[in-house]
Amino acid sequence: MKLFFLKSAVILMLFTAIFVTQSYSQIEQEVPQFRSDIVRLAATGVLADTINVWGAVTQRGRFMVPRGTTVTQMLSYTGGPGIGGRSTRVGEARSIYGYYARPQVEVYLHRYDEDMQEEKLERWVYRLREPFPPGMRDYQLQNGEYVTVLIRTRPTTLQYVLFGITTLGSLAGGYFLVERFFL
Repeated sequence: MKLFFLKSAVILMLFTAIFVTQSYSQIEQEVPQFRSDIVRLAATGVLADTINVWGAVTQRGRFMVPRGTTVTQMLSYTGGPGIGGRSTRVGEARSIYGYYARPQVEVYLHRYDEDMQEEKLERWVYRLREPFPPGMRDYQLQNGEYVTVLIRTRPTTLQYVLFGITTLGSLAGGYFLVERFFL
């Protein structure tokens, strides 16, 4: 009987430690929702480009935008970079990651150069509440380009402290269980 309680306590501590580790180390991912239609933002009769937007934005998909649209305008059309799904915006980062985490936004632009028969890639990285990187605001999108947005965060000091407190609490609970039933 005592061996059963000891095994149960050890298994409970392991599952608690694994759950806490995963909850702090993984970003909540949402399954992408693909749509067959094109979001038309260009007025009828205006020269337009078709741009694909993927990744961590509020509205993903294929957009028909007026020719000369910039990357920042395109991000605005998609609702801006989102964290953890479609309804959460970068400005609400502390509600998901807690305690004033400042996520890093990475914007990738994929373009196929038909003359050179190769894929070209532009990359811009910035943090929340910092100015856009040079060239991002002025870059005009061209027909058939792909924009991918990624969000990266690092745990804050307070999140490390909370993880340590949770782990110590689990270990202390297991110790008291073993002491109570086996010693």
